[in-house]
Amino acid sequence: MFYMGQQVYNDIIIGAGSAGCVLAARLSEDGRRRVALLEAGTHYQDAAAMPQDLLDGNSMSLVQHSWGLAAQLTADRRVAFPQGKVSGGGSAIGNTVAIRGMPADYDEWAELGNPLWSWTKALPTLAAVEDDLDYGHRRFHNATGPLPIRRWREEELTAVQQAFLDGCLANGYPYAEDHNHPGSYGVGPIPSTRRDARTRVSTAMAYLWPAQDRAGLEVFPDTCVDRIVIRDGRAVGVIVDGEEVSADRVILAAGAVWTPTILWRSGIGPADELRRLGIDVRVDRPGVGAGLIDQPRIGVFVTPKPGRDNYGASTGQIVLRTTSSGSDARANDMYYAMVNRFDLAHHFPELRKGADGSIVYGVMAVARRAHSRGSVTLQSADPSVAPRIDLGYLSDERDYPLMAEAVRQCWELATTPAVLEHGRHVVLMNEQILASEEAMRAYIASAIDTAYNPVGTARMGAADDEAAVVDQYCGVYGTEGLFVADASVMPTMVCANTLLSVLMIAERASLLLRER
Repeated sequence: MFYMGQQVYNDIIIGAGSAGCVLAARLSEDGRRRVALLEAGTHYQDAAAMPQDLLDGNSMSLVQHSWGLAAQLTADRRVAFPQGKVSGGGSAIGNTVAIRGMPADYDEWAELGNPLWSWTKALPTLAAVEDDLDYGHRRFHNATGPLPIRRWREEELTAVQQAFLDGCLANGYPYAEDHNHPGSYGVGPIPSTRRDARTRVSTAMAYLWPAQDRAGLEVFPDTCVDRIVIRDGRAVGVIVDGEEVSADRVILAAGAVWTPTILWRSGIGPADELRRLGIDVRVDRPGVGAGLIDQPRIGVFVTPKPGRDNYGASTGQIVLRTTSSGSDARANDMYYAMVNRFDLAHHFPELRKGADGSIVYGVMAVARRAHSRGSVTLQSADPSVAPRIDLGYLSDERDYPLMAEAVRQCWELATTPAVLEHGRHVVLMNEQILASEEAMRAYIASAIDTAYNPVGTARMGAADDEAAVVDQYCGVYGTEGLFVADASVMPTMVCANTLLSVLMIAERASLLLRER
């Protein structure tokens, strides 16, 4: 039975993921506060206790420390949807890519009624997060933050990564030494959350470990929150295993899937749907769980020759950031990466039908600004029942030509002689498919996959925006003492992996909360 005693906390933080670890570390810096960090998964307190799958940055841990969720990808396909169930969350199981959004991304947030989140406001915090081992001394960067960031050295590249880099340069793309420079564009090494070439550094390691022994901070692993207790319009605690734990303030940092789920169970969401589930309506907010944005990926892959499967190498090392033809500016809305090795048991499962073996390499594209939207909805008020995740891929017709352009670019980069010499054959793609609109649509529908970057299910916005869930201070509309500070609040997608933007949100939210 879960037990926290009769302690009343100043802050209860739900979720020790990428954002929650930051919030716990920052809010507990004030020694007068009592902070409880509740994590549904395991918390490893040091490197000696941490299993190898979490330390190995060269491989994503998509099974051992994941919730085991599934998502409706398109109308016809359902796929595994790994989400971290361990302190550090996605930063503990992901591929360590640490790329900032573009300045226009954050300015768009400001234009949507959130002036505190413009590029000029976000940049100092994005820099403060990092201990940049390469460019910490340069403008726009920092070398004293908690999270190490390093880039791949030339001598560390695999042969196919070098071939990809050379091919992009030969096609006229400029070399981008620093993808976190606000004017970056072109091809160059991936910035990663590592201090060396192998070890993943999560937010649990960078933020929580140095803070976990503070007298005012208590970490409760293996602790699932049923719901938030709201009385007279104010959040006053949480229910865990039937026990009410009291707090002056409750902060949701459970991520874009679990944050809206907990809000629904707490009576905050679309009123008709809550009533259908037998949940008392506390606040009618139709935007909770709606507007889910994720980044679709697709690619052209090759079955490797024996002995050339890049076993043990990092998933990616070199990336090309460029702009789709449909974009009205050089926004870096397309991301092309050479993949050293994918196991089709976990990635692009439909490709297994045409692959000679379970391992592939090749060029993968991620559409940062796809048009389709999905949702996270509650199937039952029972906390043991997972929510329904609908990514909504290809529900917007505009995404077909976007992904077709991506496939053609992947084909051009993946079929250079220097890349193909390491493989036996291309999987399920040829020039006849490229030339046929019908065949291309079929390939896209069968091969599209998720990049695991969900955002926007409790988005921030102006008070007159009915779809908004929180204000720019991260306070949930219609309540007092309840806040959200994770990927859920992002009103639009950034042209990057979401990790650094999530950490920026948590850092800035911590400052705003400490001022209240």
